[in-house]
Amino acid sequence: MLKYQALAEQLRTGIAEGRYPAGEKLPSENELVARCGLSRQTVRQALALLEQEGRIQRRQGSGSVVLGAAARRLPTHYVAIITTYIGEYIFPELLRGMEEVLTQNGYIPTLSATHNRVDNERAILTNLLGHPLDGVIVEGTKTALPNPNAELYRRLERLGVPIVFINGYYPEYKPPLYVVADDRGGGRQAAEYLLQKGHTKIAGIFKSDDIQGHRRYAGYLEALGAAGIGMADDSVLWYTTETCDALLKSDLDRVLAGNTAVICYNDEIAVKVQRALAAKGRLIPTEMAVVGFDNSTFGDMVTPRITSFVQDKATEGRLAAEKLLGLIQGTAQKSAVLPWQLVEKEST
Repeated sequence: MLKYQALAEQLRTGIAEGRYPAGEKLPSENELVARCGLSRQTVRQALALLEQEGRIQRRQGSGSVVLGAAARRLPTHYVAIITTYIGEYIFPELLRGMEEVLTQNGYIPTLSATHNRVDNERAILTNLLGHPLDGVIVEGTKTALPNPNAELYRRLERLGVPIVFINGYYPEYKPPLYVVADDRGGGRQAAEYLLQKGHTKIAGIFKSDDIQGHRRYAGYLEALGAAGIGMADDSVLWYTTETCDALLKSDLDRVLAGNTAVICYNDEIAVKVQRALAAKGRLIPTEMAVVGFDNSTFGDMVTPRITSFVQDKATEGRLAAEKLLGLIQGTAQKSAVLPWQLVEKEST
């Protein structure tokens, strides 16, 4: 964080906590220079930022008057979009839906990717705190784990910046608004579909550091339990982005042993599983039925094609953007949980 941004954050906190009440003056430029050991230019940059946010009004010859912690921010028409990745298969459609709504309403989207790393997320959020904007749409990073950046989201909220989460949110930071998939329902649907196909030995491969994986696993367990079938620990493989390929190579045979079907976290994993089985001469779906999520082009590039569960990602993106615009305009919004639809193909 730059020096002027750090000073601006200190003054914001003082306004929010009532140390600088509405209608009163902030310390003068000279006082801030002496107190903080900063240059006059740095102090002026910090005050200019607070004025742009609508928190203070600078008056020639009489200093900076506090407008209040809840003062309305001056519109910038910029919206930040933060996703884990950009080029991977589900994201272009998701981003297209957001951009369509935002640009039609006169907003300029700026795009950042965390690559599913919390240190990258922290750098992005810290940068956003120093640049006025009207709202944020964000896909959380490693949402199944405690997140060290939760306070940065709270700072954005204190600044009056509305936030809409997509796909998942953090266990210790439940945002006021989110658009997510019914991942628990999706896991349940996938297992029920395979049970209806006559499979009673169903393996699962789930992502451990994203909440979507945990919820799909929970739905998988529900379906097995409702069918009177117990889950075998050895039939479930947990992976992260970093460990995926190594774990599939070392543990896939163990996980699939004794099973006739497998539910994969997404189509990318399903394709890798199918190719690994093909390399061993095992036939799909004769020897192993394979189900994925996202109905991506990945799943159609193999033979047999992957049966998958799908959502319209462009629609999800549009919905998230519409809800954010509603918050910016001051209208009440409700979170959305979107269902999955089965697209049956040859892998089952």
